[in-house]
Amino acid sequence: MSDKNKILNSSGPKKFSKYLIDNDLDINLVMLDTTARTAKDAAKSIGVDVGAIVKSLVFNYKENFTGKDNLVMALISGDKKCDTLALEQLLGDGGKLIRPDADFVKSRTGYSIGGVSPLGLPEETKIFVDTSLNRFDEIWAAAGHPYCVYKSTYLDLILHSRAIESNMISI
Repeated sequence: MSDKNKILNSSGPKKFSKYLIDNDLDINLVMLDTTARTAKDAAKSIGVDVGAIVKSLVFNYKENFTGKDNLVMALISGDKKCDTLALEQLLGDGGKLIRPDADFVKSRTGYSIGGVSPLGLPEETKIFVDTSLNRFDEIWAAAGHPYCVYKSTYLDLILHSRAIESNMISI
């Protein structure tokens, strides 16, 4: 089995592909020759502006009153940073946004850090998308592995991920 086959048959790309099939989505998983682990790496690998890369940032939002852990994702343009204080305010209740460890990310999303896709996440996941991604006709997001991506439009990203638009979550 080649490295390409090994990657495509690993759990992340398989989960991503199953989501596409289950939801009848005509999206192609693109296997890169070099890593897309960071926005800069992805932009270089694909040959696009770093702003056209969707950073999938995973957080644990710990509710203030119950202490319950909640999976939250911020989809941020590759040339921006996430404003975590603004994101916390959008979530309400005075809870705390925490950067989770790799085990939390994998157990909650089914993906490993560096390849977390905004598609195929649990229904209860709160996903917010940075409106600055709308500057680009095409954007690129992770598809389950650091070497796998997919091309989307801003509107399709919102539709397929069930994301909530926000112009406050990036700086």
